[in-house]
Amino acid sequence: YMLSCLRSQRLIEFTCKGNSYGIRITYDGYTRIDRLEKNLNNGKNAFVAMSFNKTDGKREKIREGIENTGYRAIFIDEIEHNELITPEIIKQIKDCRFLVFDLSDSNLGAYYEAGFAHGIGKPVIQICQRDKIKDMHFDVKQINTIFFDTIDEIVEKLSKRITASIY
Repeated sequence: YMLSCLRSQRLIEFTCKGNSYGIRITYDGYTRIDRLEKNLNNGKNAFVAMSFNKTDGKREKIREGIENTGYRAIFIDEIEHNELITPEIIKQIKDCRFLVFDLSDSNLGAYYEAGFAHGIGKPVIQICQRDKIKDMHFDVKQINTIFFDTIDEIVEKLSKRITASIY
């Protein structure tokens, strides 16, 4: 039954010759495995990697930009847990659909979180205050980044990017 289900979804191909079975995972099957490993299928959480020192309303604009698209913004300092912070951050990143990375304050923890997300194949959306471009590390300068002059621009620009790039 399971083989028939997987075959009908074109996730595998199989042959039967007497008592011998040949099973091969198809391209669609590998794509499905990849999506499952990255937990990208139905997640509605978006992890936000940013400095929490003096956000001046930026946090709420990021939250609004994310939530306008039907996703839920996850800020680690709003999560109730009894663990050490780093394992909880890693868990939240593994469980999220994508990550929003604010580069404006050159927060090394946020760089770590974005790098981890990138390393496990999660989409990372970078945002940065335009007058902070000079502070961006050269490794991330080459990545398409949403730049804003005022925090009021974040909502529309972030919502537009999420809608266009997160499937």
